[in-house]
Amino acid sequence: MIRQAPFAMIVVAVTALVAGCAPLIGTDPRYATERDRNVSDPDATTEEPAGPPPIAAPQTDMAWQECTTRVFEDAGVPAPPGVTLDCATYDADLDPISGASGTLTIGVVRAQSAATPADAGPLVFTTGTDIPTSRQLPDWLSRAGADILDTNPIVAVDRRGMGRSSPVDCRDLFDRQEMHDQTQFEPGDDPVANLGAITMTATTSCTDIIAPGDSAYDNAHAAEDLERLRNLWDVPALALVGIGNGAQIALAYAGSHPDKVSRLILDSPMPLGISSEAAADQRVKGQQAALDAFAAQCAAAGCALGPDPKAAVDALLDAARNGRGPGGASVAALTTGIVTALGFPDGDRVAATNSLADILAAARAGDDGPVLELINRAQAIRQSDGQFINRCSDALNRPTPDRVRELVVAWPKVYPQFGAVGALDLVKCLNWPSGKAPKEPENLDMDVLLLGVQNDPIVGTEGVAATAATLINAGASSKRVMWQGIGHGASVYSPCAMPALLGYLASGEAPSTDTYCPA
Repeated sequence: MIRQAPFAMIVVAVTALVAGCAPLIGTDPRYATERDRNVSDPDATTEEPAGPPPIAAPQTDMAWQECTTRVFEDAGVPAPPGVTLDCATYDADLDPISGASGTLTIGVVRAQSAATPADAGPLVFTTGTDIPTSRQLPDWLSRAGADILDTNPIVAVDRRGMGRSSPVDCRDLFDRQEMHDQTQFEPGDDPVANLGAITMTATTSCTDIIAPGDSAYDNAHAAEDLERLRNLWDVPALALVGIGNGAQIALAYAGSHPDKVSRLILDSPMPLGISSEAAADQRVKGQQAALDAFAAQCAAAGCALGPDPKAAVDALLDAARNGRGPGGASVAALTTGIVTALGFPDGDRVAATNSLADILAAARAGDDGPVLELINRAQAIRQSDGQFINRCSDALNRPTPDRVRELVVAWPKVYPQFGAVGALDLVKCLNWPSGKAPKEPENLDMDVLLLGVQNDPIVGTEGVAATAATLINAGASSKRVMWQGIGHGASVYSPCAMPALLGYLASGEAPSTDTYCPA
């Protein structure tokens, strides 16, 4: 609140995508295996590395309070041995860009371990609107992310209005649920008009609540919240890792403060100036790819959905479209649950596949409890009022209602499972005040580490190539780590991405080749 396929085929597919859409690669890519994990030793030399400056420790720190148990329990993840979390907040100007008065509170969580050097500078972590960063951090630390703590603490920054930042509560219960369901159960044959009427009311309510900051919740302002943190710490530059929308925020920061970046890691990025329709198209394409990959893994593992898992999922979605969803769930709610489970999997590949298959199979057999729990969890972490405000603030060049009506008809023909829901989601931001893209970086004379996922249901995969082109235009060089799995964030879900990340953190130099990680 304001105080005012088979592995070889997958490799070929990803290689073709990168070669076809991105600048030419100067050296042959390295094909990583699990044995590559931890091959980088950041302490192998005591000589000061060439290139960008080392990651500086804060000169002035915040009033941290221990919060390990609370944060891990909120995420439903057991705390790894030896990892401790501390929570703090800081005040940021409401609108340092346009000058509207007021402040708001930004929440941060710091992760350390017994091995973390006391004088090490932090890696600043953001996931933007995809999921609260403080919610993603425990998942990362329960996997390979804890390896970073051997050399650097991680400080997770929640986007304004989300997570541990001052939350925004601006939609009434009816409007919130109607938006979750895309007004599926309202009478009439024009879902665009029905949803548009609800979102008009929600937009008016939310802009009134956050006034005079109704234009202060976009990527550019999120980047300024990072600059406020840098000033509070009194450090010359920030080491940044952003995933999904967080990568857009990190790139926006590099655009507005190119000389204040010591490391830049962009995982599953989207271009800064991408239009709403293009972003939605990439997202739905990623959802379909993730479902196809899940179905293939599910069939190969003999999962509970039987020999044709995709047909089983399609049958559930079709039932929901016709008002017979599990527990009365709408097709949009069921889609959100499935996509969230694919994007933020629990456990390893086999465990995550079997877990989702078991939930969906139970729903087909009439046991609605597990799938309703899946839907409620997805809504809690991905559809808050703060996410609605921030996402709409970032939405650029929005289509007209008539264009959305065209997409509602056209996309299901291309994306049978998720096309209609993806098209209707565009309606949610049609009434929000128009924004503009952050400034793209210039004179960014540094190496950047890019990561991507072959089957990413949250943002798709095409943003990696586009972001590489943006970096070239900015004068930066980059190398890529591409994970051929299912999920959102190669650095979170693929241990084989960690050697490249650790090496880059230590030296500021990108790897000599692109890397492809197996599923």
